[in-house]
Amino acid sequence: MPQIARFLAPLLLSALLAGSTLAADAAAEKDPLRAVLLESKEKNRGVAIHANGVSINAVVVSVDERYVVARSQQSSRIVIRLDRIDGVSAFF
Repeated sequence: MPQIARFLAPLLLSALLAGSTLAADAAAEKDPLRAVLLESKEKNRGVAIHANGVSINAVVVSVDERYVVARSQQSSRIVIRLDRIDGVSAFF
C-alpha cells in the first residue's frame, strides 16, 4: 500500500496543479485586465495602471468587484475603480 501512495501522491498533486492552471487560463481569456492585476498580486510584481490619461506604477495588493488596491514607492495605498481603468501594462 505505501508504494501505491508514493506513486499516487505526486500524480494527484500534478493533476491538481494542472487543473488550477487551466482555470487561470480560462479566467485570463474571459477578463485579461483582471488576470494581469491578479498576477501582479500573486507575484508581488509591478504593473502600470493606465486611467484617464495617467499612468500609475504600482504593485497590486487586492482586487475586488469594484476596486483595485495597490501600493507604490510614493504611496502606501492607492485605490482605483475598475471601471476607470483604460489598460494595464505588466512588468513581469
